[in-house]
Amino acid sequence: MDDTSEKLTSIPWMESIVDTIRVRPAFYLGANSLTAFWHFFQGYEMGRWRSTGEYHSEIPGRFADWVGYRLHLHSNWDGLWHLAILSKVRDEAVALSRFFELWDEFARREAKVVATIREDCREYSAGRQGADGQIVRGTELLPKSLRIIVYTEDPGFFLEAGEDEKFFENGWFYPALDFNLVCPIAHRFNVQDEKTWNRLLDENKRYRRNLHRARARLKRKENGASSI
Repeated sequence: MDDTSEKLTSIPWMESIVDTIRVRPAFYLGANSLTAFWHFFQGYEMGRWRSTGEYHSEIPGRFADWVGYRLHLHSNWDGLWHLAILSKVRDEAVALSRFFELWDEFARREAKVVATIREDCREYSAGRQGADGQIVRGTELLPKSLRIIVYTEDPGFFLEAGEDEKFFENGWFYPALDFNLVCPIAHRFNVQDEKTWNRLLDENKRYRRNLHRARARLKRKENGASSI
């Protein structure tokens, strides 16, 4: 009896819920569907959090950035990686298969350093909300270990710093150098990979042109509405 009990308690579990679902998705989800998987996963994570009091997602937040990167999106859809995938892949079953492909790529990714922060260019002006609710401007420093990273030839890049340095945007994906950054950064880096850096500069020019066109269209639309 004791021997049987020991065998039952030593059954090896799969590495993650993702691996479990991958084997028989329809059995666990009721349908071969990425949306069904998303909702199942949210329930699973909530149940684990309520039972342990700790929250450590098996699908990290950075995975949404990886999806945005590989699918050539201009954002990570606020972390809603299932909607990001479905924006490109409409069929639910195909989208679920694409999720597993992206998940495997995410696990195997290898970083290539494009540029590293210059010590003399780490200062930038930032606004913080004071006790009275007013925005107070001050000087802050970018991390010493900050790097521009790419993993593939896909458009965009990641900003990454060492875990021992606090940086709110650590690990975030950016489709262009001028895209919603904490501060202008192009001149702040020592280039390590000239070819990739030039590609990022070209992508940034296209981003600026597209942004200018989008703003011009919006202005024309607003002017048209105001003349009615």
